[in-house]
Amino acid sequence: MTRDMNKVLPNFDNHLSAMSHQNLSNPPRTSADWEADLASADRVISARDLKSQKPLLFHGGREEAREYLAAVDDLRHLMEKLVLMDSSSGTLVRAQRLMEKSMVCLQREFHRILTTNVKPNLAPEDGLSDDGSTDEDGSSGSGSVSRGRNSNADWICEVDMMPLEAEHDLHSIAERMVTAGYGKECVRIYGLARKSVIEECLYKIGVERPSKGHVHKTEGAILDSKIKTWIRTMKIAVRVLFASEKRLCHGIFAGFNIVRDLCFAEVAKEPTMKLLGFGESLGMGRKSSDRLFGVLDMYDSLSKLMPDIDTVYCQECCVGVRTQASGDLVRLVEAARGIFIEFENAVHRENSKTRIPGGTIHPLTRYVMNYLSFMSDYKESLVKITANAPMDIPKALPDGLMGLFEDQDWDGEEQGSPASVLSVRLGWIIIILQSKLDTTSKLYKDVALSYLFLMNNLDYIVKKIKDSELLGLLGHGWLTKNQSKVRQYAANYERGAWMKVLDSLRDEGTHVSEMSQHALKDKFKGFNHGFEDVLRKHSAWLVPDVQLQGELRQSIIEKMIPAYRSFLGRFRRSLENGGHSEMYIKYTPDDLEAHLSNLFKASRHP
Repeated sequence: MTRDMNKVLPNFDNHLSAMSHQNLSNPPRTSADWEADLASADRVISARDLKSQKPLLFHGGREEAREYLAAVDDLRHLMEKLVLMDSSSGTLVRAQRLMEKSMVCLQREFHRILTTNVKPNLAPEDGLSDDGSTDEDGSSGSGSVSRGRNSNADWICEVDMMPLEAEHDLHSIAERMVTAGYGKECVRIYGLARKSVIEECLYKIGVERPSKGHVHKTEGAILDSKIKTWIRTMKIAVRVLFASEKRLCHGIFAGFNIVRDLCFAEVAKEPTMKLLGFGESLGMGRKSSDRLFGVLDMYDSLSKLMPDIDTVYCQECCVGVRTQASGDLVRLVEAARGIFIEFENAVHRENSKTRIPGGTIHPLTRYVMNYLSFMSDYKESLVKITANAPMDIPKALPDGLMGLFEDQDWDGEEQGSPASVLSVRLGWIIIILQSKLDTTSKLYKDVALSYLFLMNNLDYIVKKIKDSELLGLLGHGWLTKNQSKVRQYAANYERGAWMKVLDSLRDEGTHVSEMSQHALKDKFKGFNHGFEDVLRKHSAWLVPDVQLQGELRQSIIEKMIPAYRSFLGRFRRSLENGGHSEMYIKYTPDDLEAHLSNLFKASRHP
């Protein structure tokens, strides 16, 4: 028996004595009349004694049940009158004993009806049909959905927890028991009978309660699966199972609010607290970056569920459920903030000294941008979580990082709004990433390759932002500015990789007639050597993005081919006049274009 019950139910034990203050309008009756009334009630009630041949009250015809309940009512009225007339009479003592006997019978019937009338089927695969009307076998479904399809339990959906006739019978019994001062017994029996039903329903919808240590040790796909299961089962449990159990309590104990609320709390409070315990465990778990999205999923689901929790568990005796749920939200917020900060610090601590072969995308870039892209899908939740967590930017930043930060245009959200706080935090992480990439680019000995590396990585960052919710947070100004930087890196790469080759094609103002055959041959040999050297280096240089790859090749071709055609046009005939020109003119413009068209093609990585 719970502490709440012991506080409020003693009032029912004093029910009969309180009635002694009522005024009776009926005329006085003799002792013989009282004895006759008692004998009449005794004949009906004793017929259902445990020792009788027909102990089941509501198992037979309905008329017999109505007769029995009427006898209990008559007995109660008789006792009320006797209390006023002679509270020490022997007739009142015998009436009290008979009342106790009737309560034994009613308690037995109360328990039997509760345990033999279990209707709901809440297993996801064979219950809660989408339209709330029929199950797969064509029978009547668990209940009715008041507003269309609710297969995902997106709103409160009360179903019939038992047949309506059984509910009415239980109400008839509960009314007599509570009125006679047996409210505690109602709560005890209801709790014993319905707890097992609730446990079975929870098992069918997939509820489990791992220990806190188990949650802390669970990682990866297994933890993700458990979180998804929790979200689904929590919604079904609150919006369907316990909402329906509450309605059942309202039906059985209509008019007896205290007993009604205590019965619901007796059945629903403990299993709900166990469900909420998973959220508490996750909120208090390790601040590992791979847990962020599970924490955010739970926070989002629980936030949306809170109004329904407040509705279903509105009773004073269920304040602990509401407090636990609110506390879970706070713990999930704190966990998400902690993971967010830890992720930010992990990016800041990254200190890789390894050059990425071919200047392709750094694993850190992929990881950070994919992570931020996923984070942006939780914009609504993250805005709330980061709103009251101001960012602490270190005063001393290496490599001009503060300048990068202050130079950004945060036009994605209105300045000072909660969303702008999130925008700045995400932008700050990207700037930290760019600083790390800038440091890594200095590890390349070839300047052109360092620019190719920066171009590849910034292009990846830009496209991730453009194709996700990050664009709405960072803004088009940020996007345009960094797209321009990608083009600048590309131009710097072209200048570093191809400038010497292009320079070798310039005539530097010298007329062809003034050049000796030796000088002409050296000029062609210089071009061939420079071009082949660049091609050799580029055999391992990569541009993963197909669009950027094509644009960069086309830009090189547009610069190289016209210059080479002009070069050939000026010097080819003079070289051919000297003989053996094929040794020096190794490429036609078409050959050159074919080689250039194959640049970066080996780089089509996912």
